[in-house]
Amino acid sequence: MGKKRYVIIGNGAAAIRAAETLRALDESGCITMVSREQGPAYSRCMLPAFLAGEKNEDDLRIRAGDFYEKHGIKTLFGSRAVDVDAGRRCVVLEGGSRVDYDSLLIATGSSTAFPAIKGLEGPGLFGLRDLSDARKILDVAGRGRRAVILGAGLVGLEAAVALARRGMEVTVVEKMPHLLPRQLDPAAAEILRRDLDGVGLRMIMGTGVQEAAAPESSGAGAVWDLLLDNGEHLRAEMVIAATGIRPNVDPVLGTGMRINRGITVDGRMRTSIPEIYAAGDVAETRDVITGVRMLTPTWLHASLQGMIAAWNMAGRPRLYPEPVGIQNVVQLHRVPVLALGVSNPQDASCEVIAIHRPAENLYRKLVLKDGALVGAILAGDIRMAGILAALMRRKADVSGFKDLILSGDFHCGYLARTG
Repeated sequence: MGKKRYVIIGNGAAAIRAAETLRALDESGCITMVSREQGPAYSRCMLPAFLAGEKNEDDLRIRAGDFYEKHGIKTLFGSRAVDVDAGRRCVVLEGGSRVDYDSLLIATGSSTAFPAIKGLEGPGLFGLRDLSDARKILDVAGRGRRAVILGAGLVGLEAAVALARRGMEVTVVEKMPHLLPRQLDPAAAEILRRDLDGVGLRMIMGTGVQEAAAPESSGAGAVWDLLLDNGEHLRAEMVIAATGIRPNVDPVLGTGMRINRGITVDGRMRTSIPEIYAAGDVAETRDVITGVRMLTPTWLHASLQGMIAAWNMAGRPRLYPEPVGIQNVVQLHRVPVLALGVSNPQDASCEVIAIHRPAENLYRKLVLKDGALVGAILAGDIRMAGILAALMRRKADVSGFKDLILSGDFHCGYLARTG
């Protein structure tokens, strides 16, 4: 039997972790990585620091320069995968060339989902998903002084803070009434908003953009004009859309693969087609608390999914530990904030308890259902995040000491009492 041929489409957190895991498990297998980007892997999480001028491009790299050579990985950088022929087991590249595989990983990540706003297209409009986006933003930032960020989610706020630190006048526009609306409730969001006042951002909540007028060129003096739903006009040299992401499923659209928002996978990161796996932003997994399929676009989840996919691609079955909601720690200025699981319950049967001390920038909220912890928000003090996530995964009955958890006096010794 010949050497097994592994092909990975992508070069981000999931792809890199999969490649190095495959090499550790199969010393002789052939590993090929296909990436539309030209250079080696870098940290997308650090793009805001790059925008702020706190990191350079070399600082963004997540592996040493000889990583691919050292691990015997063939790289096809600057190559776009346009199709997957599952019958012939090959990846079709732009231009028509093919790469054969025995086992394939789709780790194509995600792209900016630009909002459907009249006139929102033209020079000076950006997303912030990759290094190319960041370079273009910096180019405009070098000759402009104003930026408008559409969306007050994590990506939008990170971009806003980064550009403000470069000395730009930054306005954040969010259609929902508070910051990080998917993760936080109004109380936690207000603590975060007050903290961001120290950065110098202007934040307009509860209104959207009605229409936009793009500049006619990308040169000096090119200015956007945005009309908000409240009648206000905003003028800026650049607009960054941070209103959502779109998983990059295009290469597998013609395969008959099961796709919802992203590619649906089972506990071994397998797709609905044999010997094709998916990991990272493009993959949909099942949330351990709600049972709902969801995207988990975080570095931690992508890396873990890539590792689990590699084990199964190499014929060494291993299950992915289902995630608990969103677990990104947000610290944009001085106050850290974290949301886990069902942080904003719509179920009337859920019990919600909280401590709110806004003068101390402290907020702790627990959400329980049938005695089990199903969600939490921590602002100001996030030291218990790991313990809370463990309790949620175990679906432990914490009703007997929920007040200790809320106060922060709970410790690991109590775990033995949860059964």
